Amino acid sequence: MEYLLRLGELTLKSRRSRKRFMDILFNNIYDALESNGIKDYRMIDLYGRVYLEVDRDVSDILRRVFGLVGVVEVVSYEFDDLEDIASKAEEIYRDIVKGRSFGVKTNRVGNHPFKSIDVNKVVGERLLKYASRVDLSSPDVWVKIEVRDDKVYYYLREYPGYGGLPIGTEGKVLALFSGGYDSPVAAWHMLRRGVEVDFIHFQLGGERHFNKVLRVAVELARNWCYGYKPKIFKVDFRPIAKAIRENVRQDYRIVILKRMMYRAASIIAEEIGADALVTGESIGQVSSQTLRNLVVTDMATEYTVFRPLIGFDKVEIIDVSREIGLYEYSKIVEEVCALVEERPVINADPEIASQEESKLDMSLLTESLSDRVKYDLRIIRPEQVPMTDEYAVEPSSIPEDAIIIDIRGSFSYMLNHIPGSINMTEKELLDKADEFAREGKKVVVVCPVGLDSVEIVKVLREKGVKAYYLSGGFKAYLKYRKNIQRG
Repeated sequence: MEYLLRLGELTLKSRRSRKRFMDILFNNIYDALESNGIKDYRMIDLYGRVYLEVDRDVSDILRRVFGLVGVVEVVSYEFDDLEDIASKAEEIYRDIVKGRSFGVKTNRVGNHPFKSIDVNKVVGERLLKYASRVDLSSPDVWVKIEVRDDKVYYYLREYPGYGGLPIGTEGKVLALFSGGYDSPVAAWHMLRRGVEVDFIHFQLGGERHFNKVLRVAVELARNWCYGYKPKIFKVDFRPIAKAIRENVRQDYRIVILKRMMYRAASIIAEEIGADALVTGESIGQVSSQTLRNLVVTDMATEYTVFRPLIGFDKVEIIDVSREIGLYEYSKIVEEVCALVEERPVINADPEIASQEESKLDMSLLTESLSDRVKYDLRIIRPEQVPMTDEYAVEPSSIPEDAIIIDIRGSFSYMLNHIPGSINMTEKELLDKADEFAREGKKVVVVCPVGLDSVEIVKVLREKGVKAYYLSGGFKAYLKYRKNIQRG
């Protein structure tokens, strides 16, 4: 198969800059093809286009290489004269235009004894006898021809690319990555501008939750990060979240958590040589993302924080997530925040934030960073990331003979709970573990979003309890009940 790869912004670069950009683009195309098992191909820089000859359909792969605005499947032909061009066009397009309206468009590069309009006219005359009519405004078929020096390229199919700049032309950033809709889309926008993106995930849930996050990162890396080897750093932030919960005033806890994340990310960014941080924050989306809170959060780092989604709303973000193939993976990543508060501050005071942060032992940050785990995202195969857990039960399939233990706070439990469930603290539940084990009781543990309960179930299992956790937590149960009532 033959392709013409259409370039975007690269054609506007100076000759010197263009060479550097094209070298990187070629490297990224090589990586895209070879990482998908394609070894047999030939590529030529036509200055303004890239010609590719390959033994299979690679359109879907190539359109995800940033720097390309279009991927065109073509038939190439070395011609003698204008009539030769027209004869070959008749052979290729006569069945395509049969009984349909058509128009001819020609793009020409080089010195020729004819003009583009001449090609349009002669080819149009050859094809008119097969078609219903010529229509130059909105035909059923556009016959597109590109003449470059002594070769002509006949367009068969066109696939839009995503444009931007080749990855590797604009430095490196570190993206704070939760795996939900926002942070992957923000990272994708930076990739599209030619930036290499590494990732950092602050673990607030269990391993099952992290595996969902990791799967999103793996899909992003294998489908879009051509030209480099992205990494993700997992940093266990649960001890820090616990310290914040115990020491920081309630309304400032989210702001302080974010500031601590920025501090940790800044340390990793310096180690890997990143030039900036990236987040998926959008003004006003949640309380921690009010303009004032973002400003106060930024004060915790000397790095520039890029927010590609700053003016996006949630619907727009989800639309992009669907377009780039991450929606199905991001939608199952629970929103995790170990410090959800009823009345968080929305206009944080930097002095108060600094005072509250000073209550924390910063050695916790050092300890968490020293225990971080690094994953090479291009090495991991999607099937290597486990997405299920044998100890999870769905809201629709809670065993009838199970004891349902709700470990949420007493106030939340009082407001609403699963009928028949029992409210206990984590300590009270673990104290009864031996009793449950002796009696062979099935226990289903319920927490807000199904994350804290995962860790408790692990401990209960070690103690011999037939323990399970409610997948998605009480939030998933509420959604399930709402769907039942509607249906």
